[in-house]
Amino acid sequence: MANGICVYAENYNGKIEPVTAELISAAHKIKETTNEPIQAIVAGSECEALVDQLKQSGVDEIYAVRTDRDCAFQDDALSQVVAEMLKKIDPSSVLVPATPMGRSIFSRVAVKLNCGLTADCTELLVDKREDGSYYIKQNKPSFGENVFVTIVTKEGYYPQMMTVRPGVYTPYEGAGEAEVTYFEDISLPESKIEVTSAVPAEAETDSILAAEVVVVGGRGAEEPESFALLKAFADKIGAAIGGTRPLADTGQIPFQNQIGQTGFTIRPKICISLGVSGAIQHTEGIKDTKLMVAINTDENAPIYNIADYGIAADLNEVLKAYLEL
Repeated sequence: MANGICVYAENYNGKIEPVTAELISAAHKIKETTNEPIQAIVAGSECEALVDQLKQSGVDEIYAVRTDRDCAFQDDALSQVVAEMLKKIDPSSVLVPATPMGRSIFSRVAVKLNCGLTADCTELLVDKREDGSYYIKQNKPSFGENVFVTIVTKEGYYPQMMTVRPGVYTPYEGAGEAEVTYFEDISLPESKIEVTSAVPAEAETDSILAAEVVVVGGRGAEEPESFALLKAFADKIGAAIGGTRPLADTGQIPFQNQIGQTGFTIRPKICISLGVSGAIQHTEGIKDTKLMVAINTDENAPIYNIADYGIAADLNEVLKAYLEL
């Protein structure tokens, strides 16, 4: 019978991606109810170094495959390795980061294993069937991110696979030595993908998730003058820029910088909200901020309910005054 909560340890250039710790945190929440072991799977040409990084990460078991070459971006080949690993492990659930790499690999894995894949989950809850077996309620935004839905994998189909948005779970900080198993009989097949070059992307999502100071613009910062002032302010204080859905819809910020239930969850030391009303869809993504400052002309705006400091004033006037200092 399928057993275990399996986490895909995404890695690049010999390093485990930080989002893995968030998935391990989600796995521990599931384990509190199901009492299943937490497993991590990893594959790469520098496999021993990757395993060493995972040993103290809070998982119970590590399953690894050594590859004869760097398999970054060769998702057709790597998905075959992952599928074979999962067949051997037989977990009840698989947690995958909702990253370009995670989506690309595990859409292929789902086909190979003839199972479902729920994309972009923002919450995972455990429930119990009449026969006593557990299943995961996979909550996610849908229909153009206008509604939230709960998806349940059909009974009898395993593993339950889901990608989880970065930022919605706090990274796990526990420890504990994991048991390591290498699958020597699994090898990386030839790939139809040839990587000719790799160019680092401009910092977007990672800068938002890792930033200690974030400036967030709302509908009140939509006007070109307001948004230009917001950018100048963020540059001056060395802050990352995020926004609510209206700014993403107008293209003023990339989707990767949208914050809230239909975007990303951030946990900066300081968050400065400019022209943000404070709808629950947005504040869910900033509720763990250590220090919140809000500027809004409406002194009754809901954003003030969670702000530590508030300025009921026109953001243009406030920012101009600051930039002139």
